[in-house]
Amino acid sequence: MAPSNSNDGEQYEDQHKISTFAVLDLETTNLPANNNNRVGITELCIYAFEAALLKQNSTKGSGENKVPVPPLPRVVHKLNVLFQPSMMVHPDAERFTGLNNYILERESKLDENSAQMILNFLKHLPSPVCLVAHNGWHFDFPIVRKVFAKLNLEFSPTLSCVDSLRAFLEIDDKQSREDGLMKLPQSLSVKVEEAEEAEPIKEPDWRMLNETTPKRPILTPTEAASKRRQISESEDDELEASSPVKRTLSSRRQLFSGLQCAKKKRWPPRGKYNLGSLYERKFNQPPTNAHQAEADVAMVTALIQHYGMDFRAFAEEQAIPFSQIIPLGSPDRRK
Repeated sequence: MAPSNSNDGEQYEDQHKISTFAVLDLETTNLPANNNNRVGITELCIYAFEAALLKQNSTKGSGENKVPVPPLPRVVHKLNVLFQPSMMVHPDAERFTGLNNYILERESKLDENSAQMILNFLKHLPSPVCLVAHNGWHFDFPIVRKVFAKLNLEFSPTLSCVDSLRAFLEIDDKQSREDGLMKLPQSLSVKVEEAEEAEPIKEPDWRMLNETTPKRPILTPTEAASKRRQISESEDDELEASSPVKRTLSSRRQLFSGLQCAKKKRWPPRGKYNLGSLYERKFNQPPTNAHQAEADVAMVTALIQHYGMDFRAFAEEQAIPFSQIIPLGSPDRRK
């Protein structure tokens, strides 16, 4: 990513905590790669809600258990707008989105007035705001930056952004590792028990036992206190081993520190983390109206609620200032 303005970075660091998540999705005239990075936005949707609502996780075990789709938070800010594109909608895009030039011909263009409306919507939200989009770092965010740069409009310097696709991938990885660690003590205890059972039984020396006067070990006060402390610590260790993984926000954030996900690309398993597949795998039901902006935003929002505190922890560690996103087609983006 290109370096941001130093003042923008300072303001972002001063307000590192996220107050609001604004989930964004775009529908476009085509894929940028198929038209020399020329692309038009046909639909834009945002759902925004308070980050503090993500207090726990719905994920259990490996993360593949089926759970109900969480209801939307009661307080959700919504924006859904359509635009008349300045170029032809590709037939493939029309097939996926249901939008074409004919049904959009009476819509307003994405001009300065429309862009200002989007900025005002974001300004209305409790700050600092973090934009979220599925594959956002590589698709939605660069397109938005390009459109607003052409209109000479800037976003708030405190606005940050995070890619939900990368977030879900990293969280699932951490969850899998934790599950493996949780199972390790059980496997070790089984092996110890088997070894103990395999030892030959020794006959006691009854003569020695009868002729020896039983003696109770006498401990000094210091030794007695040490013994009690060892017993107490042993009980605490057993209790901790049988308890769920500690899930405070600060402890979860430490799991994702230093990853630099926005700078280091990582390709997920083919098809496993596209939005529809992930939604169906987590909630055991097919997505509805996929590739309609609002439906996609609703799915991402449900998945964010599902991942809960872990998503919030990832975002607070890995979100970057929106000003660091390089606009689509910029020479810096090709480096």
